[in-house]
Amino acid sequence: MSILLHASLPVKKLVAKSKHVEPSTASILLVSVALFIAFFLMVNIGMLLPETTVNSTCRDKIVGFEQRGMYTNSGQFKLALSYCEAK
Repeated sequence: MSILLHASLPVKKLVAKSKHVEPSTASILLVSVALFIAFFLMVNIGMLLPETTVNSTCRDKIVGFEQRGMYTNSGQFKLALSYCEAK
């Protein structure tokens, strides 16, 4: 049984290059401002939507009551409609 010894090949120096690039301060600031604006818009839109649906539902009910003859005069009907606008 013979053992063959081979000379090892010279090892080249390996340089690892990082693919990750650190974000700059400007890009961090830009993303932060964009997120803040998006959050602000979503909150405002969210606050507006329930009000419009509540007002239309309220008006529909009052108009239905008026058609059934629940209000004896137009003053009562206008007063009831003003209640929907106050909400």
